[in-house]
Amino acid sequence: MGSEFEELSNDADIISKIQQFREATIRIDDTIKLALNPATYETLSNTDKVEYNLLLSYCLNSMFWMYLRAEGTDPAKHRIRSENERLKKSMLRAKQINDRKTLMPRINKDAAQRFVRNGLWEIKKKDK
Repeated sequence: MGSEFEELSNDADIISKIQQFREATIRIDDTIKLALNPATYETLSNTDKVEYNLLLSYCLNSMFWMYLRAEGTDPAKHRIRSENERLKKSMLRAKQINDRKTLMPRINKDAAQRFVRNGLWEIKKKDK
């Protein structure tokens, strides 16, 4: 009788995991539908579009990685690994470019004009 109980608990665990998996896939599907909305994409700046495209590519590759794992294939020996590494490098490069833009010194035009104006002084002549 103990083995029947173990089988029932194993079945309940499997059913629970399948339900969790189904709920996760529904959430992923909803997120992908939202992410692929063209109206949302058009409102993004060029920098945000680059980040969006890289993130979407990485997410899709990660989903394929999970698919391979579910099929029993070792993704570490699959081409997807090199593709994920390429995307990571691209993400790092995009971050470096974005950081360069934000860390680049900017000139405050008004302050520069004040410095120049105050730096150019003239000797006043005394009236005789």
